[in-house]
Amino acid sequence: MIRRLSLTLFISKTEMALIEIWMALVMLAGTTSCTLVTEFSSNTTVLLGSDAKLLCTIRYQTEGSNVLWKKIDLGSNILSLNNETIFTGKYEVEDQYNLVIKNVQFHDEGIYECDTGEQRLTVALQVAVLMSNMTMRWDIPTPFKPYAYVNLTCVSINSRPPATLRWYRGVHEVTRSSINNERVTRQNGYGDTTSTLVGQVSSEDVPYVCIADLPDNPRVRSEFLFPPIIGAACLPGSGVVIVVFLGLLSYLLNS
Repeated sequence: MIRRLSLTLFISKTEMALIEIWMALVMLAGTTSCTLVTEFSSNTTVLLGSDAKLLCTIRYQTEGSNVLWKKIDLGSNILSLNNETIFTGKYEVEDQYNLVIKNVQFHDEGIYECDTGEQRLTVALQVAVLMSNMTMRWDIPTPFKPYAYVNLTCVSINSRPPATLRWYRGVHEVTRSSINNERVTRQNGYGDTTSTLVGQVSSEDVPYVCIADLPDNPRVRSEFLFPPIIGAACLPGSGVVIVVFLGLLSYLLNS
């Protein structure tokens, strides 16, 4: 999943007139390069193996001017010139002139620059990795007594970077009530996250949900718990009854 954060400049009629005057002055001065960037990406994080799209949308470009994308954290490697890319299997330029990086790997991390001649705009690309496992546990035996309090602990294991955990009861977020929130980051950038929520069992089929987010990639994984209650129907041999209602799941994943 790719989520892009961008800064967009909305241009009024007055500003348009000023831009046209500016362009005319530039041309009268004998400058052959004249461009205006109207949309550019902020720092972006994508999942390993996904495609990344870095925005550098050009509104005006005079004949003879060029727009280059470069990777500049290690030297200054040119990746594209206008709509043409150096490595066609790895990079594409969409519209004018958004850079698409295919199948992002760790070596793609770094600083990228959109060079219009007048402007040099930079954006950092980082790579995130899904957790290897995610679990939910509780501190009292099941089935639960009605209205009993239970400590629910959600653990995300070995993601890059450590995930941010959020809690829901049904469709209502209750993250603010969580306690003992801990994120541990190892030297390689991977890490674990733990969060505990004190929940109260009710007779209603209202699930507790733990949702894991990674930067720019929300809801990468979820854990559901429908608390089994004494006197309610339970699956034979099961320590917990887990029921996922498709409507609720769709609401949580798309809200």
